[in-house]
Amino acid sequence: MTTSEFAGRMAGTSNGRLRSYRRELLAATLVTALVALLLVLLGPAPGDAPAHLYRTLLVHDGAFLWDNLWYAGNYPLASYSLLYYLPAAAVGNLPLVFAAAVASTALFCSIAYREWGEHALWPCRAFGVLAAAPIFTGLYSYSLGFMAMLAALRAIQLDRLWLALPLAALTFGFSPLAFVFLCLILAAVVVAQRRVTRRVLLVGAGVAATATFGLGVMLIFPTGGIYSFHPVDFGAVLVICTAGALLARRTPRARLIFVFFVLWGAVSIFCYLVPTPVGDNVTRLSAFVFPLVLVTAVMARFRPRLLVAVALSVALAYNIVPYFMLIPYRLDPRPATQRFWAPAVTYLSTRSEPSYRVEVVPTAAHWEAYWFPKANLALARGWYRQLDMADYPVLFEHGLTAAAYERWLRDTGVRYVLVPATKLDPNGGPAEARIVRSGQTSLRAVSTTSAGTVYELPHATGMITGPAPATLTLLAHAAVEGWVAAPGTYRLRLRYSPYWGVRPAGACVRRVADGMMDITLPRAGGFSVRFADDVGEVLSRLVGSRAASGACPS
Repeated sequence: MTTSEFAGRMAGTSNGRLRSYRRELLAATLVTALVALLLVLLGPAPGDAPAHLYRTLLVHDGAFLWDNLWYAGNYPLASYSLLYYLPAAAVGNLPLVFAAAVASTALFCSIAYREWGEHALWPCRAFGVLAAAPIFTGLYSYSLGFMAMLAALRAIQLDRLWLALPLAALTFGFSPLAFVFLCLILAAVVVAQRRVTRRVLLVGAGVAATATFGLGVMLIFPTGGIYSFHPVDFGAVLVICTAGALLARRTPRARLIFVFFVLWGAVSIFCYLVPTPVGDNVTRLSAFVFPLVLVTAVMARFRPRLLVAVALSVALAYNIVPYFMLIPYRLDPRPATQRFWAPAVTYLSTRSEPSYRVEVVPTAAHWEAYWFPKANLALARGWYRQLDMADYPVLFEHGLTAAAYERWLRDTGVRYVLVPATKLDPNGGPAEARIVRSGQTSLRAVSTTSAGTVYELPHATGMITGPAPATLTLLAHAAVEGWVAAPGTYRLRLRYSPYWGVRPAGACVRRVADGMMDITLPRAGGFSVRFADDVGEVLSRLVGSRAASGACPS
């Protein structure tokens, strides 16, 4: 065989492998698209969708920095995702997440084929199925962050740092959680390589700069709260990390996977022992689990068989069992529709006043967090579990009493409570509903509709109280207006922020112990409290005088 004939045959082999790789890449992405489409058409309403739909609605309404209709006020974008809701408002949540799922499969397969070659064939197909999960779970902003994370990893793999660093920043912008996972994976790569190169230092510097920016955002817009880590989830992640690490340890080409499982397990232990806003969310790396264990098993030629069988079984269960466990809470599709809530929303809209909030006993899918504030009804709570537990721990205490519950209603400015006629959130929902229905509080039923039963709290405490009669005349996303009968200091049950501006001249606000605020007014009559209009005004109030920010002198 001549040299030219040999070169031609090798080129043909290379081209054949390239065509095969492209076919498999296309097949895996088509699997993701098909599964995602089936979930859109036939699946239940996504679990986290209400939060994302409401945040998208806020962007449409121009409420970027502050919203009064959840948790007595919070930062809409800085508290969850800085960037996701901007494209979501432009193209819609489902199209965006659908595209992110398909792109994630293409990126994962590109990374896997370059790293492990043909051993990645079936793992990529498995990932193609699992990548459609955000359509079911409703992890919309995370799905876009996950895609950006994979894109950053692919750019690093191709040694295109000029592209990788902006993608790492986008990862943080879409989902801080995905950015945490990006840092974890990059750490695994560095440990697995056992050497620090110039490229490692450049990537590390870029990631550190993004992390510093993220820390700055958290300091400027603090949200607080921690996310609990359920012991069952903690045990499950330790089991899968142990099984994955034991299997990968026996396979020389799987060193990166071994280090990944060890680091993931270590981070999980830290998040379990040390309360943080991440908490149970660290388990969301599950999309990698079965594909990584499978590629390890393929490289090990499925030996030792017992360990491979255990690891694959545990990994598969870890990936799919949580989804099946969610199904009973998604069987009632009615709460996802406006028609279900309309009778209660109509009743409350005609009777509620800006001075009072509404408490909706949380449902399994939390669609109340979308439909009620959309109708301009201020909720006592919302959809952030970490804020629920941080701000209102009494609702999650074992043995919640009727007296403590009524005291909470009055402290929060609630006048009406709705017990929805659907499955309630198992974490606190049934216990709260029992107290509402028990007759042991002052609450009395005033309306029963297909949406549920509305209860009224007689002589409810308004959102503003003080030395003279006072009332609110407007409660908007980022503004409050009201009237007082005499000058003095009044308790305003809105969350304090240094970015409030107060009118009239001489009025000011001060943070009180529970995180709300007192407003001091120099004379009787109308007043207004308005949030900063843009980031520039936020920064000017942050670095300016206390008087310019509306804060009372010390």
